Amino acid sequence: MLSIIFISVICIIFIVLGVAISKYKCYWLISGYNTQSKEEKSKVDIEKIAKHMGRMCYLIAFLIFIGAIVSKYFQISILPFIITLLIIVFGYLIYMQKFDHNKKSKSEIMVMVVIGFITFAIMIITFSFGNETNNIIIKEDAIVIDGSYGITLKREDIKEIKLVDNIPEIGFKSNGYSDGGAIKKGDFKLENGEKVKLYVQSNKGPYIKISTVNFDVYINYKDIYFNKPII
Repeated sequence: MLSIIFISVICIIFIVLGVAISKYKCYWLISGYNTQSKEEKSKVDIEKIAKHMGRMCYLIAFLIFIGAIVSKYFQISILPFIITLLIIVFGYLIYMQKFDHNKKSKSEIMVMVVIGFITFAIMIITFSFGNETNNIIIKEDAIVIDGSYGITLKREDIKEIKLVDNIPEIGFKSNGYSDGGAIKKGDFKLENGEKVKLYVQSNKGPYIKISTVNFDVYINYKDIYFNKPII
């Protein structure tokens, strides 16, 4: 519930920005325009830029909201929505350059290309590492969950290990990774504020639940179904 409220607030902010820029001519909200000289501003078709900037804000709000709803209730990865969002943003930014008749240097164009490439690269790398499965290593004195956001659970801190069919309702991610669908790993908080650690690859149970003195850990995998008692 908290995550949906947070997403809704972000969407409303983008809609308000879109209306303010395109309808109420709040051109000072457009990055870089205020810092231009009068001569430079005279060479900018600011009304057309504002119109397209407003449309871009509306599309961003729409994609964020639809992506959040689809990923939460249909357990579909949010990655396609993020890629589409980035394409729209950079596409609009490049397209709107045609309404700015000030001469652009090669370095300015190169900076935009490099920023776009770095953004896509970081996104792909993040999703690649985040989607890797965390292996469980059983030792005499500890259980080690390796990989990204991994943890070592000491034997003396473990109170119980069992199978459960469901996990509690997740409130939000505090320090972890989520693809917006089934995959979640790292530190999360439940809707009641309780801290848990998730290493979840599928939205279908059962899950291994490891209760420790400080928090609960939930684990499952896409292709492994646990049907034996955990002792």
